[in-house]
Amino acid sequence: MKHYLILSLLVALLMGCNKDQSKESTNQKQSNPKAPTKLVVAIGRVEPQEGIIKLSAPVGGIVEKVMKNDGDKVQLNEVILQLDDDAEQNKINELKVKIATQRTQIEITQSKVTEVIANLKNKKLLLDRAKQLITKGAETQQVYDNLATDLEVLEANLSAAKTQVQLANSELNELQAQLKTLYQEAGKKVFRAPFSGIILDRTVNQGESVSQFASYAEVAPQGKLIIRAEVDEMFSNSIKIGDTVEIVNIGSSNVMAKGQISSMAPYLKKKSLFSEKADDQEDRRVREIRISVADDKNLVINAKIECNIKL
Repeated sequence: MKHYLILSLLVALLMGCNKDQSKESTNQKQSNPKAPTKLVVAIGRVEPQEGIIKLSAPVGGIVEKVMKNDGDKVQLNEVILQLDDDAEQNKINELKVKIATQRTQIEITQSKVTEVIANLKNKKLLLDRAKQLITKGAETQQVYDNLATDLEVLEANLSAAKTQVQLANSELNELQAQLKTLYQEAGKKVFRAPFSGIILDRTVNQGESVSQFASYAEVAPQGKLIIRAEVDEMFSNSIKIGDTVEIVNIGSSNVMAKGQISSMAPYLKKKSLFSEKADDQEDRRVREIRISVADDKNLVINAKIECNIKL
């Protein structure tokens, strides 16, 4: 009986030790949970990879026609709008009349040259015949001299006519050069897309005036979208190129797109992307980053979004 009691006490003692060890192990596991993934949140904006480009008017004038509106797609060289070009067209029409008249004058002068050449050829034949007849005593020297004089006059007339043709052709070339210049000037009144893309904001309407070099539209070039974001200076050294980024709307947890940091500015600058005022005096510095996105179909240009950067 005594041995039985001793054995029971030993078993109870061992079981108590095992429970203490198990409890201690459980406490250690609870005190060392798996560390959560660290995130750095940056605020960004969706932009075309080539940026938003402002188109400037090559010349000033009144908008006569509008071919493209906000949100419309445009192809390279497609017309966006056209200015009133009545003055240029009137000059073009006047110059066309002058060119037609000049060509007619050239044709008349050229016909005169052809006629003089024929008369000159005939006069040379008569002169040669008179020379032969003089040797035979069948023609007078006076007739020969008159023919020689006529020949000299015809040669002078031919030279003058050829000079007139040359001058007329030179004047025609000058008129044609002026016409080409006028066409170019009129062509400047037609504003064409310098690249394919989407019209984001056309700032002038039909009937309004636009000044030379003034912006008349903002266009997003065709291509991929990227995110331009700003990371607070506290975390500027924690991020690196290649870090994974999840893109969500502000205040939402639904992931719209995923991407990676593709570039980082080598310096800090004053917060600029979303400053509410131009003279914002907030003493914070940020590091600008660019994020390449694998699939941008859910992104909207100029949208303000949240970028969750996984470290």
